[in-house]
Amino acid sequence: MELTVVRGQATPEELEAVVAAVFRRLAEAAEREASAWSDPSGLVRRPLPGGGDGWRLTAWAS
Repeated sequence: MELTVVRGQATPEELEAVVAAVFRRLAEAAEREASAWSDPSGLVRRPLPGGGDGWRLTAWAS
């Protein structure tokens, strides 16, 4: 990770504190369990009943 001081005179200790805080937040975000709302597998179509010919069988079921 590269930090650039744009304004002011940051000491090495202050920069270390900023880096530690950023890494701590990243670790907390990685530990957090993903919500079911953010799971993209809900967008994937489920297989039709009847196996490989399920698409044909659904026309006869109506």
